[in-house]
Amino acid sequence: MSTNSNDIPLGNLESQLFKIPEEDLTELVAKLERRALDPSKAPGVGKILDQLRPRLAILKPQRQATLVRFFTEPFADLLYTTGEPRKPVGRIPRTAIVPCYKLLQKHSEPSRIERYQQDLDAIEPDNDEALMTLGTGFWRYASGQLRRVVDEAEKDKAAKQALIESLGDPFLYSALKEIVGVLEVAVPVMELRKALPSTGMSHVTNANLEDICVALNTVHQKRPANAEFVVFVILARLRNPAMIVEIMQRVEEAGTLADVSAVTNVANEAIVSQTEEKIRTLGEKIQSSTSCKSMALQAESYVKEVVGAASAIGNTGSRMQSRQVARTKTEMADLVRREMLEAQDNLTSANMNSLGGSSSARDQIVAQKGVEDRIISLRIASRFANELDLERDVNRRLAELEESVAEQSKKLLADLKKRDYEILSPEEAERQLFTQVRLTELLLGPEIANRLRLEGEQLLRDY
Repeated sequence: MSTNSNDIPLGNLESQLFKIPEEDLTELVAKLERRALDPSKAPGVGKILDQLRPRLAILKPQRQATLVRFFTEPFADLLYTTGEPRKPVGRIPRTAIVPCYKLLQKHSEPSRIERYQQDLDAIEPDNDEALMTLGTGFWRYASGQLRRVVDEAEKDKAAKQALIESLGDPFLYSALKEIVGVLEVAVPVMELRKALPSTGMSHVTNANLEDICVALNTVHQKRPANAEFVVFVILARLRNPAMIVEIMQRVEEAGTLADVSAVTNVANEAIVSQTEEKIRTLGEKIQSSTSCKSMALQAESYVKEVVGAASAIGNTGSRMQSRQVARTKTEMADLVRREMLEAQDNLTSANMNSLGGSSSARDQIVAQKGVEDRIISLRIASRFANELDLERDVNRRLAELEESVAEQSKKLLADLKKRDYEILSPEEAERQLFTQVRLTELLLGPEIANRLRLEGEQLLRDY
């Protein structure tokens, strides 16, 4: 190894994440996953792996073949990381994995769990057929053991309360029930996961539709009530959740055995719930953004998803679901107005004053970059402002910037005509002209910017 993996700065992973050599990262992940087998260390290891996840998604190193990972494979698409005790419908928090797996261990024969791990160790990672054969038995056993625990809890309030306390949080009990539901139909779910594109499906081919129908029909014949978990997997793969409506319509036309109306209603519930969760995650994205442009792009992406959800719910959802999505749009508008627009107003004013004042050249360069970033972010915001009724807020800020830049450009040209070198040196005049031309181009377009450039250059030649 190029470095000692024990020396990797785990306390500052976010900034060091893409600096860790590939070889070191692979070894680090293997060590962490071995450590995670100890239940007392698993939560801390899970937090570190969450920080590593962006790099792992790109690198995809060979992962430790643990039974707990094999346990999670059928519902891997539904996993999400959250800092709040609120679970969207159709999603499973990563924090549920360890408690639910420990529950399985508690209610299983140790020798049987050990044998499953040994069988998993003996299978090559790329032997999909052998892994599916092992999984068919293991997932059936796991779902059976956990189903008995859940059924007993549902019959006895005291048992249910004790189970919730052992899991650690009430919302993890809901996650447990969904984990059991997925594991009960793990084989058709896994076959569907293998057949569909991994993420970001922008359209569904006839072959995809056939795979979806096969999964729904298979689940319907064995466990009709579990068809919703097939829908949750499909939703997780879609770029736009609104596509689920069209998919269900095509499934119905294809003659599926599943109850399309019931499945579509479940899909709508999931869309509404997951849309509400986006308010929290968008807030986190905005807070962690390093530029106004990044904020605006994040907001635009989320707005598109919420608008798509509103479209889907509007066509097939209930009035209550439509109101929930409408409320989410309102909350998103408030968040964007507060955190993306109003929160940057003072900094933008300070940057504009710096450009037009007597600040140092270095400070003015920083200010220029800040104003450019703000203008670009507002241009991006103008693309989705109408969806959130923010046109007036965005347009007013753009108009104020246009007015300020126009006034500064006018003042600069007047100073050039005065030829007062003590007030404005030739070098500083040239730099300020470049700044004003750049900002004018962003705000008013290249034609007006070019006129300003030509007039300024003419004055500079005589300066």
